[in-house]
Amino acid sequence: MLLAPGTKVRLRYTGERAVVVSRIDDDTLMVRLEDDPEVEIPAFEEDLLPTSAPATGAHTRLSGVGGAPQAPEAPLQRKIKSAQPISSPEGISLVFEPMPGRDGAVSRYAVWLLNDTDQECLFEVMLDTATRVVLEAEGKLEAATALEVGTMLADDLSDRPEARLTCRRISTEGIEAPVERQVRLRPKTFFNARQAVPILGVEAYRFVLLEQLTPTPAERSETDLREHARKHTRKPAMMPQPNVRPIDPYDVAEVAQFSNEIDLHAEKLLPNYEKLDKGQILHLQLAHFRTFIDRAMRLGIPRVFVIHGVGEGKLRAAIAEELRRHPGVWKFKNEYHRKYGYGATEVIFY
Repeated sequence: MLLAPGTKVRLRYTGERAVVVSRIDDDTLMVRLEDDPEVEIPAFEEDLLPTSAPATGAHTRLSGVGGAPQAPEAPLQRKIKSAQPISSPEGISLVFEPMPGRDGAVSRYAVWLLNDTDQECLFEVMLDTATRVVLEAEGKLEAATALEVGTMLADDLSDRPEARLTCRRISTEGIEAPVERQVRLRPKTFFNARQAVPILGVEAYRFVLLEQLTPTPAERSETDLREHARKHTRKPAMMPQPNVRPIDPYDVAEVAQFSNEIDLHAEKLLPNYEKLDKGQILHLQLAHFRTFIDRAMRLGIPRVFVIHGVGEGKLRAAIAEELRRHPGVWKFKNEYHRKYGYGATEVIFY
């Protein structure tokens, strides 16, 4: 079904409501967000769900009983549950379902977590490349179920994406210790993994990450050691930089004045940036980034936003590489945000 300009839609993966503005090409539309009418973004037509919900004001939400604000709807997440147990279960798999466009070419893949065992678990999954976080999801994965967790672009395969999965089996005794696996996807091995996938009932690219949900003795021992180290090892104190007064991490005034975002665009940081080459600009941007992250950690700020823009992606990639190695960073993500678009990375600290 072709969506005409003016059609009210809901974005499949964010749950946000929008209005179709125009068509960019056969597969892509430009939409305007209802909650922020100044923001227009491109979206695949297959990711837009027509809605017959009544129109609302630009900055209002649907109301519940008594006019109280109602929480926004959760993103639509496809889930398929098998009607009967799988005869030959393989474990927890990451499955990439081709999503061809009207011309038959595949430009993206729907990404599923598939559990063909008779056990349920809590999961965390991340798929990223050197330049961006492709998807990040967490939740509960039921037995004999396939759960859609995101989308991967075909172009991401050239950047050798890496998937990391953590599962904790839910048993009658409670939640067990986590089991972790990771896999790097190379184009050759990816395209050789095509097969008929149970539960989904389609041919797709399947990678079994966990054959068993119960940790082996070695894994359980390693988990216990990590937990012991986390509880009993102090993080090293941040060394004060030259000519900088050490800041009290509980300085209320300092926390009140701190902004949880930093804009690393050259024109925001450097008055004469036109005289510098790209290498010098990148070096100075990263210096400001490091100072900002260190200060946020000293003040106990739980999360911050690093605005890097889209551009060529070099600054974003350099930031992602530093965040991966930073011992104080729990996780980070570069997903669409209604304020920053795709031009900022959210950083969450331990």
